[in-house]
This record gives sequence, structure tokens and C-alpha cells, in this order.
Amino acid sequence: MNVEEALRSRRSIRKFRPDPVPEALLREVLDAARWSPSWRNTQGWTVWAVTGDALQRFKADFTGKLLGEAPSHPDIDMPGREFPDACMDRTRRLMDERGACELAAGVDCSPEGASRRTGDLFGAPCLLAFAIDDCLPPAYACFDTGVLVQSICLEAHAKGLGTCIMATAVRYPEVLHALLPGDEGKRMLVGIALGYSDTDAAINGFARERAGLDEIVTFVS
Repeated sequence: MNVEEALRSRRSIRKFRPDPVPEALLREVLDAARWSPSWRNTQGWTVWAVTGDALQRFKADFTGKLLGEAPSHPDIDMPGREFPDACMDRTRRLMDERGACELAAGVDCSPEGASRRTGDLFGAPCLLAFAIDDCLPPAYACFDTGVLVQSICLEAHAKGLGTCIMATAVRYPEVLHALLPGDEGKRMLVGIALGYSDTDAAINGFARERAGLDEIVTFVS
């Protein structure tokens, strides 16, 4: 798979098979992605690969928080509805398409059902959790970590794995701080649910869209 193929065909997976990801394969993905660029090569990110019993503990605690509608206090400010109208229109169209797909497939679309699926990371057998050091300027540290996240998703896709970038996975950072070693002085930024895509699930194949090139790029000469 070349880079363009990976960019165009990668998508967010919202139903995974339960098959565990071999550690050797996960290491290959992360080893390739660690060559991602960062400001002055600072590489100011920390990553945890959470699987097995530790992942089950996270899922149980995370699901409990979601079902209980616990107030969240994320380590990094999360986006709300302050985006321009054009951006929010894209979100609305995405959610409409996704919701219609789930309803047609007989998925429980109640708030409780959605919370359970999210809390279970859509069945993913691995969570990659990303953090930045407390002392770093968050804007650039988050930007750099975002580059790493994209690299991981593309490399995983090229190796037959699916991913879903999940800001909500760090909505309750206290769950991760209680679970992960070496978290002192770190701010949880984002998570990636990772595993093998359930290719028969309609939710993994609904139509997607992207803004046209002329909507986002101005050519100046």
C-alpha cells in the first residue's frame, strides 16, 4: 500500500474483532511511527500500549463513568461547538450518515447503548494512550503528537489493522492516571482504539466525505 492509498482508504473503525494484536506487530507499527517529525526533534510525547487485563479494567471504569454521566475534567481542553458553521455542518452530516447506518443495522442507538459501545472502545483489543509533559507548551506539543498519531494510524492501516482516534478516551483522565505507570507530570491528550476491523459491520463502511480542495486551499503565485 502506497502513501496515497493509505491516506484515501484509512477510516475510523467503530466495530473491531476480538482477536488480539500480536505484540510483535504492534511493535512494528510503533517503531515505524516513532520516526514522525516534531519541533526541533523534541519528540515530547509519551505513549502507553494497553491490552489484556489492564485494558479490561480501563474499559470497566470508563464505561461506568460514561453510564453515570460523571462530570469530566480532561487534562487538555476539549473542543466544543465553537467551530465555524461550515465545520459544524460537516459534523452534522457525518453524524446523520453514521446514525442512519447504525439504525439500519439494528444497533442500539440509545444513550446507554452508545455509552457502552464507546466505553468498550468498540471492541478494540488495544488502546494506545498519548500524553504530553506538563511543562511543554500545549499547542506545539499537541501538534507534534498529532503527527505521531496520524503516522501510527497510517502504518497500522498498511499492516491490516484498524484504528479509531478517540478524544473521548481521555475524557476521564483520572482513570488512566490510576492505571498507567510513569504518568507523573503528564497530561493525557488522546487515545487510539486499535485492532482488526470487523469488515462485515456496516458501521465500518458507510459513505464518508471530505471538503473539496478548493474549499480549504488557496493557491497564491
